[in-house]
Formats: sequence, C-alpha cells, structure tokens
Amino acid sequence: MPETFPDITPIEALNRMAGDAAPTLLDLRLPEDQDCTRLPGAVAVRFDDLDRQLALCPFGAMVICHKGLKISAGATARLRRRGVDARRLTGGHVGWVAAGLPVTDTAPPDRLAIALEASATEALAAWAAVRFNAPRADLLEVSLADLEAVRARFNAAVPGPLPDLPGMSDMTDALELATLALHAAAPSALFPMFDLAYKGALSQATMPEARS
Repeated sequence: MPETFPDITPIEALNRMAGDAAPTLLDLRLPEDQDCTRLPGAVAVRFDDLDRQLALCPFGAMVICHKGLKISAGATARLRRRGVDARRLTGGHVGWVAAGLPVTDTAPPDRLAIALEASATEALAAWAAVRFNAPRADLLEVSLADLEAVRARFNAAVPGPLPDLPGMSDMTDALELATLALHAAAPSALFPMFDLAYKGALSQATMPEARS
C-alpha cells in the first residue's frame, strides 16, 4: 500500500503546538494570496527560500500555503528530504479560517513579561501567548516590584486573554491545580502541566463546523 502524504489537521496542529519542542508554522503563501492576517504563531517566508525554512525549523514544521495544495506539498517534500519532520496543514490558510479558527493581524511580540508572583490565570495567559502566538518570544519572569520597569525598558508585551481555540475553555481544572502549585514554582514551570491539560481538552474537542 502506497505511503500517504504527511498532512496534519488543524486539531492535530494545535496538539503539537502545546509543548516546548513544537514545530514551526511556516506561512508560504504567495504575495497575491496574502492578506493582513496570519495563523497565530506563523512565520512568513518565501516558498522557495529553503535555507531560511531550514533555519526556522529545529523541531519540525507545519507548512501552510493558501489552500494547502501544491506550494505546501512541494515545500513539505523538500524539507522532509533534508530530514525535517514537516507536515502540510490540511486546507491551508483558507481551511483554517473556514473552520472558524482565529487568525491575527498583528506581529507576535519579541518579549513577554510576567511577575514571578503571577496568579494561576496570569500564568495560563502567559502559557497561551507563548504556545499559540509568540513561540519565539523571550519570557521575562521578574519580581512584581520590577515588572512595570522591565516591561518599559525591554518593550515587553503583557500576555493577553486566552485565544478562542477548541478546548481552551476546558482549562478550569488546570487552573485549580496551578493555584496549588504556584507558591513553589515560577509561572513557566507550570507550562508542562498546561500542555498536558490542553492536549486532554483537545481530545474531547471537535472542530467547529466550516462556515458556509
């Protein structure tokens, strides 16, 4: 039986994004297919710039083009030929949007700042920002007394609200556990727990119906 092409669905992509060694989302759309939006966390790069693609993908790649057809197929094949665990996102950018999943029109921040004394809710927001919006950002964990000055000096963003992704609303139990653990741990130490909780929530989630 012939081998199938290495595709990945949006739900599978979200599952793989929830972890430290997550694949890079490569946005290879042509200029004529681009708008002002992108998938959260995606990096725009030319479809034929193989050197740049390889440099961006130490832990693998999820390859996005406009509709998930020839461009992402060819780029995925080239990356896999060079040993990268690359997979084509089913439906591309259009399929992601049609499934009701969010896109963003702003560039991800280079730095995020959070207090070591953060609440469980703030720690969860930082986890979501790092995993699903700014996976290459530096997370600056500092004392509450230094937080505002560090944000200003390093031009660091504040982790925003949780993204509207499948399974994200089912993180209540993880918040309760995080509240118990925070007294002995920095916010980022809770990220592996949030990863596992989100993967569990995703296993129960279904994709939103595509818009007509």
